[in-house]
Amino acid sequence: MQKVSIVLNAILLVAVGYLYYEHYAYINQDEHKLKQNQAAVANSFKIAYFELDSLQNHYEYYKEVRDYLSKKDQDNQSQLNKIKGNYMAKAKEFNDKGSQLSQNEAEEYQRLLMKLQNDYNEAEQNLNNEMQSVMAEKLSDVKMKIQDFLKNYCADKGYAYVFASNDQDYLYYKDSIRNITPDVLTGLNASYQKSKTK
Repeated sequence: MQKVSIVLNAILLVAVGYLYYEHYAYINQDEHKLKQNQAAVANSFKIAYFELDSLQNHYEYYKEVRDYLSKKDQDNQSQLNKIKGNYMAKAKEFNDKGSQLSQNEAEEYQRLLMKLQNDYNEAEQNLNNEMQSVMAEKLSDVKMKIQDFLKNYCADKGYAYVFASNDQDYLYYKDSIRNITPDVLTGLNASYQKSKTK
């Protein structure tokens, strides 16, 4: 009986040793695979950039948005100039008639001038708020179109990051091999032309 117990203990000891060996071999193998995967990711990490100035000058949709915003700003200035012109005309009329006006007429002119000044300030504030809202909406739409294009482009080309570069950025060196501006412009303009024909 004692021999059977010794044999069983020996078998259990060998089995436990074998399990320890397999466990540590598995952990070492797993760590090795993890290092290989990290090295593969590090080697496939790709960065690119595009020139924002070129995009602003050659992306058709962006140019249309810029023209629309410029026209809207001119229309706003025209409205403000009309209100200002009315104010200036009344002020000139008040100055021309100044000594001929009665106390009540002078007070009426001053109330009218105050109202025109307030109308101008209110219109200026409203138009500025509206312009900022429209500008934010339109430029956000441009940014979304660029991001949507880059999602597909980067998935195809394997880029992890794409930066927009301009004269005021903090990139002190840019390798021209990483410049994808022509591809981005071609793709964005083609996509925009397709959306216009629909």
